[in-house]
Amino acid sequence: MGYMLTKNKEWENGINAMDAALETESIFEPKISGTILPNGEVDDTTFTVYREYEDGRQAVLNAGVREGYHAGSYATLLNTAEAMFPNTVSKMQSYNDGAVLVFTQDIGEEYSFGDGDSLTKHIMYTASLNSTFATKAIGFTFRPFCTNQESQGTLEIAQKRTKNHDAMLFSKAQIMSKYADAFDRFISNATMLKGYEMTNYLLNVVLDQVAPLIDDPEANTKAVNAAEKRRDGIMYYYSEEVDKFGANAFSLYQAVQSYEFHVGTRGKNTAIKKVNVVSDPAKNQSLTNKAAEILLAGV
Repeated sequence: MGYMLTKNKEWENGINAMDAALETESIFEPKISGTILPNGEVDDTTFTVYREYEDGRQAVLNAGVREGYHAGSYATLLNTAEAMFPNTVSKMQSYNDGAVLVFTQDIGEEYSFGDGDSLTKHIMYTASLNSTFATKAIGFTFRPFCTNQESQGTLEIAQKRTKNHDAMLFSKAQIMSKYADAFDRFISNATMLKGYEMTNYLLNVVLDQVAPLIDDPEANTKAVNAAEKRRDGIMYYYSEEVDKFGANAFSLYQAVQSYEFHVGTRGKNTAIKKVNVVSDPAKNQSLTNKAAEILLAGV
């Protein structure tokens, strides 16, 4: 499914979640009607969820939904997020006239490794009226040096859009506990990798598994070129890491992550691709996950 970025706003100092929704036109009451068939009759067993703007324009948000689907607004999620972390929304994106909503809160103080490298803590929320995204709260870190966003895992997940959906409330205590555990593990692993010298031999061993080149003379030229381009891309980011932080295992890990986060999300729908990286890293950052597995096994 294609995604059209309808609204995209950022606030440097953070604002109220509901104010952010108003500024991005993301707070509205969805309407629902029976599905209109080609002969003009209305099928009352399936429904169309749509939005009506003040000027009378209408936009379909979800078509063909069955009885029991809940077409409530995003108000409960926004109010819950605001109650947990007031005035911390720094970014909000609305796709396909509000069929998908993504927003971020900045929480906690910056963590410094003491070598010029640092991380900041954030929570991303996803929700949709077309079933493409479950209502989730996902912890992630932002690394200023390379502008990478790294998922720390799903912290809470809501029910599907049934009549009980709006009864769901995230627990701040649970979110903070899960985030603290995930963040501490990441910091511990990062610190170990920073202390692990990356020799040329080890570099080649890891790259041969994460981004192997194709030596077969009969291999497809396009595949050979793609493999070389992937290797060159990772090495470009690795050289930047080495220049700043030295040749260590964390530099290589971050280089792979930078490649997938920045290069792997280029093209159409870049914004939603980056959301997918954070919300589902197992599916969208396979090279990064493999690099982490190899490198952590060696420390």
